[in-house]
Amino acid sequence: MVMTRRDMVRLTGAAAAAATLLPTAARADSTKVRIGHTLAPTSEYQKWCERFSEAVAKNTNGRYELQIYNQSQLGGEIQMIQAVRAGTQDMLITSQPALEATVKSLEVFSSPFLFDSIEQGNRVMAGKVGQTFADIIAREGGLIPLGWGSVQERNIFTTSKPVRSLADLQGMKLRIIQSPGYVEAYRALGANPTPMPYGQLYLALKEKVVDGADTSPDQFFMDKFAELCKYYHLTHVHYLPAGMYAGKTFWDGLDAAAKDAFTAAGKLATPYNHQVYAADYKAGIANMSKAGIEVIKPDLRDWKRATKDVYKKFEDVLPNGKQLYDMIVAARG
Repeated sequence: MVMTRRDMVRLTGAAAAAATLLPTAARADSTKVRIGHTLAPTSEYQKWCERFSEAVAKNTNGRYELQIYNQSQLGGEIQMIQAVRAGTQDMLITSQPALEATVKSLEVFSSPFLFDSIEQGNRVMAGKVGQTFADIIAREGGLIPLGWGSVQERNIFTTSKPVRSLADLQGMKLRIIQSPGYVEAYRALGANPTPMPYGQLYLALKEKVVDGADTSPDQFFMDKFAELCKYYHLTHVHYLPAGMYAGKTFWDGLDAAAKDAFTAAGKLATPYNHQVYAADYKAGIANMSKAGIEVIKPDLRDWKRATKDVYKKFEDVLPNGKQLYDMIVAARG
């Protein structure tokens, strides 16, 4: 990677620091709505925001205009969650682990090997499970869910040592998401899990502070990890749900017609996000061979055996943890 996210924001100067204003049917008297996310301007999050913005502008006849702040311009996920809950930011897209401190029940999704595939995860989140957690987030988190984006498949990548079996992972220092479920999962696998903010990862890899990390194939390229890492492993340890949220302060200030317009825009933009992520995932895997990255498919039977009891550490300490976990498992079919 040529630059970190912070470097990119600094390099692009005022243009990057400003919001992305979409050329929709905005009016001079339109209400500006600030939405932020942490990913690149070419990412699935950005395209999700853009499709949502177009739908909102159309549904409200230009009364509302989204200003999209990408690549952590408004802060990291936790900082933006706090701002949206406090009413100083209107909306955000964030991953589930970042919300765990606010909505404890969401830790259940950090159980290893919870889903078998992206398709299965999306199907589960589109049904009772997704609605149940949306209700919990609205009730406990002060956030109004406007759609579950595609679950994101987290796979291990490493700088110089391939992981062809679980034995190869022993003692390996991996940056992982700052979530108890991720830490316990990788401890059970024998790795040395090292939580740190995502924005620090590129430098940590470059300076050999960590041996690798986990991310989705599309982000592996968008954040330039291919410049430092030789191996990408289809380990499927975690599938991470992401959501689009409006803050309660912002939401309560909308009239009924505007709420309907934003809700309808969410329903339109969410399946589009799923399509974009699927295409980006496929392109990411295809680009690895072109970039000289070896894609490794370990036998995961030992991995699943090693982590089969990790969820038990959380089911009794999370609010309704066992019931929520069992509901997810039942919905998988």
